[in-house]
Amino acid sequence: MRILLIGFGNVGRAFLQLMEEERRRFRRLGADPRIVGIVDRGGATLSENGVKASSLLTIKMRKGSVAYSEQGGFPSMDAVEAISVSQPHVTVEATPTSRGGSGPALRHILKALEHGSHVVSANKAPFAYDYDTVMRVALSRGRIVKYSATVGGGLPVLKTLKTLTVGDFVESLRGILNATSNYILTLMEEGSSYEEALRLAREIGIAEADPTMDVSGMDTAYKITIIANTIEGGHRVDEVELKGIEEVKPKDLREAALNGYSIRLVGEFTEDGRLRVGPSKLKRGSVLDVSGTLNAVEFRMKRAGPVYLLGRGAGPFETAAAIIRDIFEILEEEKR
Repeated sequence: MRILLIGFGNVGRAFLQLMEEERRRFRRLGADPRIVGIVDRGGATLSENGVKASSLLTIKMRKGSVAYSEQGGFPSMDAVEAISVSQPHVTVEATPTSRGGSGPALRHILKALEHGSHVVSANKAPFAYDYDTVMRVALSRGRIVKYSATVGGGLPVLKTLKTLTVGDFVESLRGILNATSNYILTLMEEGSSYEEALRLAREIGIAEADPTMDVSGMDTAYKITIIANTIEGGHRVDEVELKGIEEVKPKDLREAALNGYSIRLVGEFTEDGRLRVGPSKLKRGSVLDVSGTLNAVEFRMKRAGPVYLLGRGAGPFETAAAIIRDIFEILEEEKR
């Protein structure tokens, strides 16, 4: 199995490390995965026999790009060219999620499908803006596209959704889908100001230097759109009714607590198919009333009733684990 990795940030590096650990399990399935190329902002490195993880991690740390590798480094090569040259069996799209459109990730995914490659993506944008296009091309090419890493990281939200909808229907869905905003609101409940909570979130590495995607609700909007698309297709993130947590004040949280409620950033897929994201009051002790970096999802099924999923939100290794889970699923589907 030839794998091309596009994107070598935190998630890409975690993926490379976990692939080394999972090699024996792949071999039990009769697969011999080789990462034949890695692309980052500085270029690419390609190796027919598979890249050497330890040396590339060192090169990335010291020089800033895998393109400086002495074994197959190409400073001028972009992802599209790397796909054409390496002809991967599976292309892993792990570049950062863009704002305002699908960005380069859509081009990478469509080019991979054009060359007969299956695709596994951790990048949310193409599935929030151009889901129907991606799936239509994948179907026309007879290729498999997996994207479970886009929602919940290691928490199998989309896999659970697909399992539940065999013989049943989602009537509505609500979820706490962003660990950063949930952590900030939890600290504010405990007495921190918004600014102090954000600073602490940055210190422990769950908030970016620019936290706009998280606190504005846009990250949750991407995720609820992807969930809605997995249910029925036809959605774009720009239809989401969106409000972030920037205007939530400590006094709002205190007043809610006095009345037996918490305030959390909730993403919703409603019974009439609308998508909403915003601060919502949740009954204290209810399943969605989670604290810190936990995620929680409530599936309201037509026949099974409410089904809940709780767990840690996304981190680099959780997201990388989801990518590997998707690769295993591709192997299993190919055998059917």
